[in-house]
Amino acid sequence: MSASSKYRPQQTTSTTGQKTPYQGPNRVFGLFKCPKCKLQWKSGHSYANQGLKCKRCKILVYPYEQRPLGKSEPASNDSTQTPEEKWDKRKCGKCRRLGYPCGQFQCGRRNLT
Repeated sequence: MSASSKYRPQQTTSTTGQKTPYQGPNRVFGLFKCPKCKLQWKSGHSYANQGLKCKRCKILVYPYEQRPLGKSEPASNDSTQTPEEKWDKRKCGKCRRLGYPCGQFQCGRRNLT
């Protein structure tokens, strides 16, 4: 499978267990849309077969599109919060799966599984 084909939207099937377009081991950029309230958001903390909780509905939402991470731009002008405070561990699919904070706010500084 080529690198670009890992990011293409795919049909979710119960036989394969694929819930997201991307099926690789790395963190990627994901686009989300809640099917219940239609809230849309983007996240640079998206993984294969893991979703994020909708801020409004509190339901698990899987990304409808995923792509490789690019250079990031400042998300906001709020410099009063530390990266740890900005990272919402309750909505992170990896944190929920592990049962403890995954530390993804440091993902650019170290490799995490």
